[in-house]
Amino acid sequence: MDCNNSVKKIDSEDDDKVDSKQKFDKYSSIYDLRSRGVFFVSTIDGNRAHFHFGCWSTQCSHEPPRMLTCFPKEFEGTEILKKSGVWALSMVASDQEEFHDHFFSGDQSIKDIGEDKFKYAETGCPILKDAVAYFDCKVSSLIDNGDFIIAIGDIVQGEALHPEKKTLNVEYVSTERNQHYRKGPLTLPYKGFDL
Repeated sequence: MDCNNSVKKIDSEDDDKVDSKQKFDKYSSIYDLRSRGVFFVSTIDGNRAHFHFGCWSTQCSHEPPRMLTCFPKEFEGTEILKKSGVWALSMVASDQEEFHDHFFSGDQSIKDIGEDKFKYAETGCPILKDAVAYFDCKVSSLIDNGDFIIAIGDIVQGEALHPEKKTLNVEYVSTERNQHYRKGPLTLPYKGFDL
């Protein structure tokens, strides 16, 4: 994948998902049996920021409270995370489908999404105001793990913003909706944006 392009557009309907290399993993069919929530992942370093959607996040410690998130090496957000040591996870709500679709159609910066859609956490990372909840994290360790960097971070702030809402999950987004829900090709967020 060419990280020098600002975005990469995929036109084939067979290629309308991020390539997570699952085709090489003999356990993929087992992984797909679990339900995975969609997180809006943000990271910021003072000059640049990056957003992506991901399902590779989980709570990984109670004491101290910690989250684990996988960052694809192809995304600029991984380098921003390494510089700043901070990221935030907004737990996307089921009523944010349209936002999800616009993001993958190319609205991938604060300006494109709209400043009014965000609040800011302790670390300065943008949080979706309409999310079910969020976690604001500071890196405690980074692990180079194949095509991903695994970030483990202390939760420095978190809040249930809309606990009455249901979360948007990967299975619904990828299988239960009409296959052609986007207008135009999938636009993956390889590059971040200036603040």
